[in-house]
Amino acid sequence: MQPLLEPNDEVLVNPSAAIQVGDIVIARHPHRTDVHLVKRVIDFGEGGALRLVGDNPDESTDSRTLGNVPRVLVVGVVTSCF
Repeated sequence: MQPLLEPNDEVLVNPSAAIQVGDIVIARHPHRTDVHLVKRVIDFGEGGALRLVGDNPDESTDSRTLGNVPRVLVVGVVTSCF
């Protein structure tokens, strides 16, 4: 998520926040249970799945390769970063 977030930045997450287009979310990777994704919501797909992209598209693994991410995999919406 560079330039917004840098390696080792910390974020606060609201797990009960309503998800909106433009939000940054933490989601579990759909194929690797040990990996979490930090991505921006750009659209909602079928069944409420989320289309997620990174702010640095040349270096990001996101919905362009993973497809839409099921909402159940979303941990929460990022509310602050520091």
